[in-house]
Amino acid sequence: MVFSGCGVSEYYSSLTSSSASQLHTLVKDTHRQTLPYTSTATDVWDALIDLDGDGSKVDLIYRGIKMSNSLQGDTDGWNREHLWPKSYGVGYSGSDFTDVHHLRPADWGVNAARGNKQFSACWDSNECTIPANYEAATDTSSDSERWMPPVAVRGDIARAMFYMAVRYDGDDDPDLKDLVLSDCPSKDGAKLGYLSELLRWHEADPVDSAEIARNSKVCEDYQGNRNPFVDHPEYVSGIFGAANDQSEYNCGGGSATLSPTPSPVDPIDPTPTPIPHVEGACNGLEPGDVIPIAVNTNNPDSVIFLPLVDLPQFSSIYITDNAWTGLNFYRNEGIKVFTVPEGGMLQGETFGWEVGKWSTHWASESGSFSLSTQGDSVLAYCFGADANGEVNAWTNVKFLGGLSTASDGWAGREEPGNDYDYGSTHSAVPASLEDFAAPALPKKKNYGFLLNTESCKKSPSCTREEVLSQFMDLSNWEGSDLDGYDTSVVDSVFLLTDGGQGGGFGDALINNFNMRLFLYFLQEATKT
Repeated sequence: MVFSGCGVSEYYSSLTSSSASQLHTLVKDTHRQTLPYTSTATDVWDALIDLDGDGSKVDLIYRGIKMSNSLQGDTDGWNREHLWPKSYGVGYSGSDFTDVHHLRPADWGVNAARGNKQFSACWDSNECTIPANYEAATDTSSDSERWMPPVAVRGDIARAMFYMAVRYDGDDDPDLKDLVLSDCPSKDGAKLGYLSELLRWHEADPVDSAEIARNSKVCEDYQGNRNPFVDHPEYVSGIFGAANDQSEYNCGGGSATLSPTPSPVDPIDPTPTPIPHVEGACNGLEPGDVIPIAVNTNNPDSVIFLPLVDLPQFSSIYITDNAWTGLNFYRNEGIKVFTVPEGGMLQGETFGWEVGKWSTHWASESGSFSLSTQGDSVLAYCFGADANGEVNAWTNVKFLGGLSTASDGWAGREEPGNDYDYGSTHSAVPASLEDFAAPALPKKKNYGFLLNTESCKKSPSCTREEVLSQFMDLSNWEGSDLDGYDTSVVDSVFLLTDGGQGGGFGDALINNFNMRLFLYFLQEATKT
């Protein structure tokens, strides 16, 4: 389809000012086609191959290299990156979900590593990793909360974010949230960060001919609307303010530290101040660090967890089948707590509830943990500690991993006007997990995750990001409705064994691959 009125002078001829409200009306009213995400007709895949490719290969936004079109959707290939993460207000259907002004081809593993991190430098952090991922471009960086893309696309990303904040203001469609750029990001408020950084990127990486050509093609061939901030970069300061070299973000009465324009990192870092170890707390655990890899909802119920990092001794990991509403737990079911044994546990050393050698390290926290054969959810989480070493239950909950076996997947998160029926089989997905560590599996009584080590870049080495990428791919799960497990079923269906423990599948082998060896390869791949 070819849309008319896409020439720059004609497109903006109706404006009487460059205010946010006039630009919003223009880009909304001229958004004449909403592409399907996946379809036999022209869809987002087709658009990205055309917009960001040369006919046979696409440009990967965070790697700075090209990859064959044919690897679309492959775990060893590329997928569709939402620059504005779904967990920060973009829905799972509608124009915001498939708006190609903010969609780009991205390497599968690097995309998983970005997750829903804020756009920002992380030079001030002891956790800052350069590059952001072992496959990312060398001029990228990342820590647990922030993501710095390659310098060549920082301005492009900034202008795409400015477009999203103006196009989707929440006042014209109850299904579309008001997307906001802020220095105080918030998932609940659909506020993405960091505005001050994006303003600097906009000035440092001006619009180029390729960005202009892409903008025109989006309008003419796919959506009918343009990104005003590509055509008129000067509009940015009038709506979002001017870039500056401030070193702090102001959030209400407080502030959050941000480095000014990046300077080279000192190659000899001082030893970082260790985080105090607090019994019963997270002790550094982050979303995606502990994931459920097998679940049996028959009587007896059982769940196996795989830690992708070392677990500090005496840390507490909670699991629940209570539904999460997006604001709190719907407390009609149960909570169990696992205490990491003395000496800690190594990454890759699985542990199971009700099965395996660590089964005695579980205790009941509240209610009755009983998984429904009609579909259920399992969430793992922990609590942070404050500067005084006090565990802040419920004020600092951190989700680690989860899965859903409900027939219709995860429910939406609680907000005014919704009518989601939270309960025994329906739960919202925690925003911190939905992009990379909480698959929605079709309803079956039993499930097992099959890690394909041969698909890892340095097979049989698998990095944390590669494991999480496969974890979210439903083709890597095997399910059954059999009425319980025996050794032959576990071995043949799930390729999980109990490592010689007997009577369960704690200390599981994945794809008959010894977990101790898996640990070694995981560590080595992370180093290189």
